[in-house]
Amino acid sequence: MDDLICTLALKKIKGLQNQHIFFILKTFKNPCEIFSADKNDFIRAGLKSEYIKILTDSRVIKTAFFDAIKEIEKASKNGVKIITFNSALYPSNLRLIKNKPPVLYYKGMLKENLRLAAAVVGQRKPPDYALELAKNITEKLCSYGYSIVSGLASGIDAAAHKTALKNNGYTIAYIGSGLLAPPYPPENRELYNEIILNGGAVVSELPLDERISSKNLVARDRLQSGSGLGTFAVSSPLKSGTMKTCHFSIKQKRPVFIPEYNMEIMNSEDNLGLKSLFGRLGVSGLKLNKDFSFDITEAAEEMNQVYNKIYAGKFDEDELPVQPGLFDFI
Repeated sequence: MDDLICTLALKKIKGLQNQHIFFILKTFKNPCEIFSADKNDFIRAGLKSEYIKILTDSRVIKTAFFDAIKEIEKASKNGVKIITFNSALYPSNLRLIKNKPPVLYYKGMLKENLRLAAAVVGQRKPPDYALELAKNITEKLCSYGYSIVSGLASGIDAAAHKTALKNNGYTIAYIGSGLLAPPYPPENRELYNEIILNGGAVVSELPLDERISSKNLVARDRLQSGSGLGTFAVSSPLKSGTMKTCHFSIKQKRPVFIPEYNMEIMNSEDNLGLKSLFGRLGVSGLKLNKDFSFDITEAAEEMNQVYNKIYAGKFDEDELPVQPGLFDFI
């Protein structure tokens, strides 16, 4: 059987979440082996009885394979590609997080073995200074050879994607809906298409027709931070998707970089979220001059250290904490 069909079939089984699938794969290694296993194999793998019952139910398995094949065919007809975590096109840094998606759907082009990437995130309605700073950060990251990851939202996200394209950089937009659902927000439909046409990628972990939801947006945030070697948060109130992305980045042991605005700006509602992060382990300040110019060298060096740790084999996935509030483990 095909690796993609088997992996997608696992995703189609109700009751199995990402962590369950990867827990099982620690024993079986190959997704297709799971479907030829029996009850005793699952017991030896350490599965609870409720999951063994699901995986040995022939009707459940038949339906899962039918749904998987149907979705692969639909994706092919609509210009959507699907890859598994075993693909060279799967973002390399994302493989290292807990709750990584077993499959990704995308339009456009994913780079093989993409490692040098950073997330740039912030408010949907940012103040002008934050918007300009986001553009400058993105431009400097592109000059260092970094790919830009963001979430296609209005404001900072859109500025990051557009600036990357303007500077002939590569950008990935993670979205909180399926790739055949209406693009969100509607005003970024043109940007959505520009990213695809200019060699970037729009990516989702969700089934093709799944609509946008707050839950899906939160889940999307972990993919943004997880795909980069660090996260640059340009502006954020106390409660926002940006804050969730920052928290995920910290949990994933990827540095968060926050601009060191003056006290007046930092105490504004637009930045109370960022202010609350200062002093936390894993958070670094991005020093700004009075004219908002900055040197990104220190941030680049910090991300380089993360890179070396990951790809020198010193980054232990099992030491990573479980992401908060998304999935319940076995």
